[in-house]
Amino acid sequence: MCMSFSCSIMNYFLDLGIIPTIITFVCGLITLGLYIVFKITNNYDQLSLIVCAFLSFVFFPTMWLVSGGSYSSIPYYMITNAGIIALLLSGLKRKITFILFAFVVGALMVIEYHRPELAAVYDSQFIRYVDLSFGLFTCLFSVVILISVLIDSYVEELNKSKKYLAALEEKNKEIEAKNRMLTKSNEEYMKAKEEAERLNRLLNEEKQKLQELSITDYLTGAFNRRFITSCLSEEIEACHNSNKNLTIAMIDIDNFKSINDTYGHVFGDYVLKRIVSTIISNLRQTDIVGRYGGDEFLVIMRNTNMEEGYSIMERIRQKILELEWEDELVITISGGIIEVGDSEINSTLKNVDKLLYRAKQRSKNLIVK
Repeated sequence: MCMSFSCSIMNYFLDLGIIPTIITFVCGLITLGLYIVFKITNNYDQLSLIVCAFLSFVFFPTMWLVSGGSYSSIPYYMITNAGIIALLLSGLKRKITFILFAFVVGALMVIEYHRPELAAVYDSQFIRYVDLSFGLFTCLFSVVILISVLIDSYVEELNKSKKYLAALEEKNKEIEAKNRMLTKSNEEYMKAKEEAERLNRLLNEEKQKLQELSITDYLTGAFNRRFITSCLSEEIEACHNSNKNLTIAMIDIDNFKSINDTYGHVFGDYVLKRIVSTIISNLRQTDIVGRYGGDEFLVIMRNTNMEEGYSIMERIRQKILELEWEDELVITISGGIIEVGDSEINSTLKNVDKLLYRAKQRSKNLIVK
């Protein structure tokens, strides 16, 4: 505001023309109006950006063309404006504004070089030197103010830091005094602390074990039914919200009851464990598997379409088929696979279970999509 109004007064007394005088005066009014508005709203960040943009891309380019261009004092003001941009803006705003401002300055110099008649010419050398001198001292004064404000802010923050440091030192002294008072009982305190830490570690380990037990099937090591269905419900909701692909599969061990009846339940448990281990080792890190029933397992494949999921399940089916068992026993799996659409969890499970049943009816050792 000071630069605008003082420049307007100087332009008037130097008789540089009505346009430079009015433009600088209007700039001062606009800046004053912006200051009042943002003073009321207490939004100085927005004010800084608007003022820098207004000065860089409207006011100074206009003054360059009507006040003598590089022959006038406007280059001094432009240098000051660069300092204003550096001090008031930060981050990406500062970089973009300064680059565009530098581009505008370069464009003005090119225009003046090719069309020197566009820049107003002073009536006398004396008036030019008076304008240059006034502009130079005004800009020097403005730079001093900007740097003073910056230094004062730094000093203010430095004093606050010193106060905080002094308060922290006082607190440290109090803590040291209390520590000296507790020296006699320090050994007992350390033992109690170590015991508490040991108990805390044991407690955390037990909590972790309990948490794992609450979500894990004790026999196979896969997730249990409650957890896998809960995960499926969350994944279906996330799929609906983000439009990402979600594919699930329900698989079942073929003739598992016959295996139990022939070889016993201990061997049946071993079959379950080995098949689950094979499934997990052939899934990706983002896929999860859970025991849905006796020998039924639910596989959830995130961010996976039907073809990708089918390829994964086919690989698992083939790996299980290639497993070697005693008595040259051949164990296979059947399954159904479906890509989740807009359906809810109950209908999704019902549909994939139908596909599993269809695979059982056809030939077994089959994945139906």
